[in-house]
Amino acid sequence: MQEQQTVMIIGAGRLQVPVIKKAKEMGLHTVVTDYSPSAPGLALADDRIIISTRDIDGSVREARRYHREIRHIDGVLTVGTDASMTVAAVANALGLPGIRFINAEAASNKLKMRSRLHEHMVPCPKYGECWTVDDALDHFSRLGNIPVVLKPSDNMGARGVSRADDEAGVRAAFAFAKEATPSGEVIIEEYMEGPELSIDALVYRGEIHITGIADRLIARPPWFVETGHIMPSSLPASMQEDAVRVFTAGIRALGLDMGAAKGDIKVTAGGAMVGEIAARLSGGFMSAYTYPYSSGVDLMANAIRIALGQPPRGLEERLGRVSMESALIPPPGRVTSIRGLDEALAIPGVRHVFLNVDIGDIVVTPRSNVEKAGHIIAVGETREDVLRIIEAAQAAIRIETGDI
Repeated sequence: MQEQQTVMIIGAGRLQVPVIKKAKEMGLHTVVTDYSPSAPGLALADDRIIISTRDIDGSVREARRYHREIRHIDGVLTVGTDASMTVAAVANALGLPGIRFINAEAASNKLKMRSRLHEHMVPCPKYGECWTVDDALDHFSRLGNIPVVLKPSDNMGARGVSRADDEAGVRAAFAFAKEATPSGEVIIEEYMEGPELSIDALVYRGEIHITGIADRLIARPPWFVETGHIMPSSLPASMQEDAVRVFTAGIRALGLDMGAAKGDIKVTAGGAMVGEIAARLSGGFMSAYTYPYSSGVDLMANAIRIALGQPPRGLEERLGRVSMESALIPPPGRVTSIRGLDEALAIPGVRHVFLNVDIGDIVVTPRSNVEKAGHIIAVGETREDVLRIIEAAQAAIRIETGDI
């Protein structure tokens, strides 16, 4: 009889490593999937399956085989990557705790998401579906020739997302989005002016627990590159409450009743509006690093508990610190040297420096969230503290680039 419970974790990249480690600490047997045999999380797993997180049919097939022939799987989850459709498909196929596949799809495809939110009257921008540039220009005219955002309906990390203010901009933005969509499906929507919040939630049998609100730092227009985030948010409590109200309504509209949810919520002059909602905990180092450092709450353990059908516990914040993630963005070119990492890590309050590049790699001007050279994670007692710590770490780390 199998006494040790087994959890399947979809994805073995850097952002999934903390949940794999936590599962091991909890005494669980781990089976982890990723398309890359060199993915760092695979080295930590008890069992490994080499398959893409986006291969839904293949993941279900392999999960069924493993469940039948090797070990009974008790739960399945992911964090920090858009594999919620794969997670839902495996959960549905094996009868495990989770959301319905159709709801995971609505939380993954931006057109289906907008349709569901509009159906349930959740505040979000007007939008249109574009297969051709003529579609995009037609919708731009219908929306009143106001600033718009074009994006792939089926990608993440701000890939292919940009703002357009006129017809020439719409043409360029459509081409940029079209290059980044696996299906060719592009969405155009009203541009929402105002600050943006990143909000995490755990959901157990329809009960929603908000687990972190951060100010997103978005820069480099016309693209939407997140250069970092800081938490807790500095927005007035009334604005945060409105954002949570809209986010919660979006969670219910999308049918995310078991697992996790992550929202990008815009705070506009007319009130909070949904940018996007995903059926998972946040990436960007928030759920695994900055929120636990800020609050003392262990989100990874609770995400695992819910995946196993158990209620979350210990969600009361107890630390009251300020934490921040800040991107490293050196000048474009070929990396010739990387210095100052030890110096940065020696600064009190700096917890981690994660590098995405090595000497010889080519650095580009980022137009999405997957093109940054690295990340600094820091913690302080106040917002001023953590900003000072990040500034010192940014000055210490020197990523030099030369001609390509």
